[in-house]
Amino acid sequence: MKKTRASILAGFVLVWLSGTASAATVGNDMPSLMPGRLGDFGHYTLALTWQPGFCDGDSCAADQPRDVLIGLHGLWPSRPQDLIQRDIAAPQWWSRGCDYYHHSGAAPTLDADTRRSLARIMPQLDSDLLTHEYDKHVQCFDYVADDFFDAALVLRGRIADSPFGRWLQEHAEQSVARHDLLAAFDRAFDTQKTAALQLRCSGDGDNRFLSQLWFTIPREHLADFPQEAGLMNAPIAQHNCPARFRVPNWS
Repeated sequence: MKKTRASILAGFVLVWLSGTASAATVGNDMPSLMPGRLGDFGHYTLALTWQPGFCDGDSCAADQPRDVLIGLHGLWPSRPQDLIQRDIAAPQWWSRGCDYYHHSGAAPTLDADTRRSLARIMPQLDSDLLTHEYDKHVQCFDYVADDFFDAALVLRGRIADSPFGRWLQEHAEQSVARHDLLAAFDRAFDTQKTAALQLRCSGDGDNRFLSQLWFTIPREHLADFPQEAGLMNAPIAQHNCPARFRVPNWS
């Protein structure tokens, strides 16, 4: 297992450093994610952060790495079927997550390389985001923690190193039209599933700026992301960016 994780992370680091690999290049590095229980949910949400927007003001620690623009918030399974049968609405699941089954509050036990890679690209908050993500979105499914977070790293890398990721980085500190950003997504992955990407903005009034990008992925096609089979239109719209907004850069 350790050799497999090392191989996965080596591929991720190589892609991250080069900034030129395509999604197909890193596809073979994708770990197989098999939940030990509650595996009957429909889709994942890959939540990526636009780090300068997410960390606007003093939201992140002073030593937050500032050479990363596209970061990782988390990978979120949707409602298991037993909660749907109990009439637990999707917003309730978004709010409580694994607390419907068990609350641990414990940090995941991870390989040192995985933990270092996550520390570079996850927002560093007053409360540990990694522990929160594991407790709320992972532990009740009985995933192998290393496999789960290695997969999230690979998925994030596929966006950061894609033409779409480069489009975002090229437009840092610019005002963009929402339809232009979504068109760049459609072109990059040759898809018409535009609603697979939901844009989240922060700020108010005329100062609205990009802070997160949420991608909806069919559970059985996680390895195909972000190609056509690995995308699905979000079943519930959660986007909140206006027609025009700013893509911030580190100040």
